[in-house]
Amino acid sequence: MRLRIIKALTFTLVAAALSAVALAACSSDPTPEPTTAPASEPTAAPTATPEPAEPLLVVTSIYPMQFFAERVAGERADVYNLVPPGVEAHAFEPTPSDLRRLANADVIAMNGLEMEPWLERAVVALGNDVTAIVVEAASEEGALPFAEDGHDHGHGDEEDHDDHEDEEEHGHDEDEHGHDEEGHDEDEHGHDEDEHGHDEHGHDEEGHDEDEHGDEEAHDHDKDEHGDEEEHGHDEDDHGHEDEDGHDDHGDEGEGGHDDHGHGLLDPHLWNDPLRAIDQAEAIAGALIEADPNGADFYRANLASLTADLRALHADFETGLASCRHTEFITSHAAYGYLAARYGLEQAAIAGLAPDAEPTAGRLAELTDLIRETGIGAVLVEPVLSGANESALAREAGVQQLPIHALGSVTPDELAEHGDFIGIMRDTLASLRIALECA
Repeated sequence: MRLRIIKALTFTLVAAALSAVALAACSSDPTPEPTTAPASEPTAAPTATPEPAEPLLVVTSIYPMQFFAERVAGERADVYNLVPPGVEAHAFEPTPSDLRRLANADVIAMNGLEMEPWLERAVVALGNDVTAIVVEAASEEGALPFAEDGHDHGHGDEEDHDDHEDEEEHGHDEDEHGHDEEGHDEDEHGHDEDEHGHDEHGHDEEGHDEDEHGDEEAHDHDKDEHGDEEEHGHDEDDHGHEDEDGHDDHGDEGEGGHDDHGHGLLDPHLWNDPLRAIDQAEAIAGALIEADPNGADFYRANLASLTADLRALHADFETGLASCRHTEFITSHAAYGYLAARYGLEQAAIAGLAPDAEPTAGRLAELTDLIRETGIGAVLVEPVLSGANESALAREAGVQQLPIHALGSVTPDELAEHGDFIGIMRDTLASLRIALECA
């Protein structure tokens, strides 16, 4: 494009010069008086806008991380989420093509706090093959403990993690968003500046859902050296053992469900509090800026837009749950502690910390008594789960079932009906208002 501009300008200048020579030759007056004002100097051709660099490959673990990354990165990144719609996040294991994407990624965005032990194992197993900036968006600072009975957080976390209104308290002014260096320790991740050049993308196309990511041909990030599953030893024997940090991923076998999908001592579901979700988005923005400094202003502007949307969502929750008959709600598993703490509520979980655990008969009887004693009128059901236990409880207690969304996993129907993270959270608010009988 630039060459065409230069050639067009040269042709114009030559034509003008030839015309001037012809006019001078035809004139009988060697010094004719000018009849018009002299032409102005030709304007220099504008410098062409540099083509944007090849989009970053950002690999995310679960849907909230995908949403934050897509909103902040925009068209400057291709975001691939490992857990596809309709798959329960706790039960997920990465495929060989997922491992190749991790090896080729520029940024890997995960929640952390042992939400994704399968991803932590995969990154450790790939070792030096992973050159990405790895960001854990959930910070241990201020995280809440995870209690087995689901009555884990009580009320009043608002004072410990207030409304983000005081910018000095959180250290995030306009220029600082996305620059939190915590979680980007170069020694921790082994990524110095030279390791983040973006001239080598070999995005793999195998197993890539065209409906979700539809751009495989334009972003062929496949590296041959990572194509052999056996090369990395990721057969079934590599999954389900104790993780590298010595945390037993078998969790509480008394809870039932998958041996490998328990959580640690801290609740990882921070995204269900809109204000904590802002913190997570800021952490991901920081990783994007580190990987692509030329896009810093773009990422900060998108982060500001997302922050405004999350603050508006918080305001709706705050208003919608301000005056309710009940403060306790019954749900599938204990994924809503941060939401409950933010808005002065308490969750009573059927399955405790494991979403696919089988509750005891005693637990179901206890919740049935709670419903009858308090007059709670609904059981909240996660669409990504079977809902069998919730249905049994609702029938026994004679109450209705309403949807609630943990958002660690989403279904295609949820996305089709509500659009995105914000829309799905608003549906959770609507269900809570009915279940809690809010004015």
